[in-house]
Amino acid sequence: MPTSEQPVQKLFGQYVVLVIGIMMFLIVGLAWLLYRTAIEQNEISFRSEQTLIRALLDTSRHHLATSLSDYAVWDEMDQRVGRPLNADLAWFESNTTATVYANLQIDLMLLVDERQGVLRLMNRGEWLSNRRFDLNRLPTWQALVSAALNAPANKVVTEDLRWGGENYRVAAQRIQPQATEQAVVSGSKTGRVMLFARSLGKDRLFSLLREQNLPELAVVAVPPERVASLRLTPLPGESYITWRSAQSGTAFLQALWFPAALFMLLILVLCLLVTKDARLRHSQLATDAMRQANHRKALVALVDLLHLRHNARDLTDPAFWRQFLQIVMTTFQARRVSLLSYQLEGQGIDIIASTGSGDAVPNPTPEHLTQQRVLLSTDPWPCASAAITRDGRLVGELQLERTAAQVWTSDEANFLVAVAALVTLAFETFVRQGAEANLYRRMHFDLLTGLPSQLSLPDGKVGAIPLIDTHGFCALAVLRIDGLEDVNIVYGRESGDTLLTMLAERFANKLVANEQVSRSGGKRFDLLLGGDTSERVRERLEDLVKYAAEPVLFNGRSYQPRCRIGAVLCNSKDIKVERMQEANLALDCAVQSGRDRVVWYHDSLLATAARRVAVTQGLRYALSQEALSLAYQPFVDARSGLPIGAEVLLRWTHPELGPVSPAEFIPIAEEEGIIVALGDWVLSNAMSQLRQWNERLPIRLKLAVNLSPRQLEDETLAVRIIELLRQHDVAHQSIEFEVTEGLALETAANITKNLKALRAADMNVAIDDFGTGYATFSFLRRYEVQKIKLDKMFIDELGQPPIRQLVQSMITMSRGLGAKVTAEGVETVEQRHILSELGCDYLQGYYFARPMDALALAAWVENTIVARQIPVPGQT
Repeated sequence: MPTSEQPVQKLFGQYVVLVIGIMMFLIVGLAWLLYRTAIEQNEISFRSEQTLIRALLDTSRHHLATSLSDYAVWDEMDQRVGRPLNADLAWFESNTTATVYANLQIDLMLLVDERQGVLRLMNRGEWLSNRRFDLNRLPTWQALVSAALNAPANKVVTEDLRWGGENYRVAAQRIQPQATEQAVVSGSKTGRVMLFARSLGKDRLFSLLREQNLPELAVVAVPPERVASLRLTPLPGESYITWRSAQSGTAFLQALWFPAALFMLLILVLCLLVTKDARLRHSQLATDAMRQANHRKALVALVDLLHLRHNARDLTDPAFWRQFLQIVMTTFQARRVSLLSYQLEGQGIDIIASTGSGDAVPNPTPEHLTQQRVLLSTDPWPCASAAITRDGRLVGELQLERTAAQVWTSDEANFLVAVAALVTLAFETFVRQGAEANLYRRMHFDLLTGLPSQLSLPDGKVGAIPLIDTHGFCALAVLRIDGLEDVNIVYGRESGDTLLTMLAERFANKLVANEQVSRSGGKRFDLLLGGDTSERVRERLEDLVKYAAEPVLFNGRSYQPRCRIGAVLCNSKDIKVERMQEANLALDCAVQSGRDRVVWYHDSLLATAARRVAVTQGLRYALSQEALSLAYQPFVDARSGLPIGAEVLLRWTHPELGPVSPAEFIPIAEEEGIIVALGDWVLSNAMSQLRQWNERLPIRLKLAVNLSPRQLEDETLAVRIIELLRQHDVAHQSIEFEVTEGLALETAANITKNLKALRAADMNVAIDDFGTGYATFSFLRRYEVQKIKLDKMFIDELGQPPIRQLVQSMITMSRGLGAKVTAEGVETVEQRHILSELGCDYLQGYYFARPMDALALAAWVENTIVARQIPVPGQT
């Protein structure tokens, strides 16, 4: 065994000793537990026997008292012996001699008079002379008699007493009638006591305990040690009873020790066998572990060797592969290792390299090698072949041959397969390198212009990229080319690509050291410029933009590029990815402005963007929770002042931003695509409110609802409006829709379709903010506009004659088209009078009422009719 395994073997031997020690400890512990169990069982056995003997003695004592009561408490005994001054002793003898001793086992019986002393004495069935029992010389017996005379009726007094060198258990009771009342009367005349005594000697106890089969039963004065004993009486003499206890625990232990010893011996033998088997298995595992460790070291060496050749263009160098195979040969201690290459379509076999003795022989069953990856053989030499495949096709073979007959192990086969996989990896290195380079180029560079696909910016760390001057300034700019889609459509996609390539060349030619340009999108270029001052950086960007905007020639045509730029100016030490986000925000502002210019980032842009996000998210939530509200601004008849209707205005209060103007959130709703759902909510709630007003108010009002171009582009708008009118039971003539003049420039077919459908359904269409847009007479005639609303800017300047004349012309034109005219923004009584004189039909503005909620509008209508005494149509 190798020397390196000796510490492991020593540790394993210590482990075996530890296991055997633990087993011995467990065996000793088990033996001690059995011993303690036997001792406890012996104690339990002794306690049981002691309890049984005590119970038998108590039963004997109780039987003695019961037997005495049968004689002492007896009416005839009381009449013949207890009451007369001269007891009938002949009768007493005839009724006690045979029964007391023979049947009741009474060894000593006395009849005692409190004055005369002992009247009769019987010892073991024989009557003896009374003089043999002198109470005056036996104070303990005298005391027992006195106790019996003074005891209550039917009370038996017992005591252990000694007489004639022998111990007795004595019971005494006064003779009395069976009835308690008679016993009290008789007790007042005379006092005679009967005493029954049973010997506590050996013969009597043996007779009592013979059925218990207690071995070595004896009555002694002093009990010997290690013998079960029980004290019978505190009297001197033989007052202890002894016996040999059953010792059931000892018997159990004696019966168990031999099988237990055999079992423990068997356990030890099994432990030794298991230990021996474990030692063999451990030795085998150690050998396998050593072999696997050698395999790992070899694989590491092979990988390092391949890594050194990673950048080589040609991996078919025989010298390299001989070095490679030498490592494999040393690891296996093989006779020969060869590397074969299969030519395409079976045209032949090339031996790339071979080490050791013997010639390489191609595998006769290459199809099996392709399927199984490795083939193992032991005839005539232990040989192995591992497949080298590419795309499931066999392209080579790694052969290995040993010098002696050995069984191939699974880890050796796995190692051979891993070596073949390394060879396959090496063959694919060149192809992979080319693919990786191409992938890297596609990921990090624009294939059309050759520019990087993004700027190389540090992650918040100064010095990650070289800058012109770390104490200067830099500009990050995002440039967007406008009109590229038109070039692709008009001149062709190739012309658009040519334009992008020319612009890339212009940017690259104008950059100085360490400045960067990248193409990050289809029509986007990112720039990183530097300068010693902020003014210089701004000039650099302006010059670059002007240079890029110079006309270019392609396909004989001249084209001047247009671009919009968002840029951020910062210190050279503060260049980081966050600055690019700020430049993108500035570009968004430039795109929204609609002009070709550079927009520099400032903090207000971020605040504006943050507010836009908050408004967008808040508006979506408010729409889902119906947290919006409607306000209504009435318009009246210009001559009578009668309320005609009201314009529906949408109101919204953001929980954090407060009230948000419709001029702010309506364009956002259009851009975010929620204007249709928002408009449907307004229409539904407005029609529901109009129905309530029609049921309450004395006049029927009209509602004017604004429609945006995005709503009119929805092809189902007219159908949904008609369905809402039906659901809320509102007349079509009660609703008019206001559209802006900008609609005249829209050419979408759905807009025309929806407007004509609304007119066909007998709903009015009005032009809002008339005079500020692009409305034409053809537009007014095409859509049969029934009303125009003069913008507030004309109403504010009515005091000027030219404006008044212009308003007069617009009113006259509207009348010529058959359309009514509403003036909005009326705030003074002079404006009202002038508009009435000019022939305006309806007036709307703060002079009459500000926008209000539904309840306030209903109250305003009622108050206006009552206060101004305006006649209501249909009423007298």
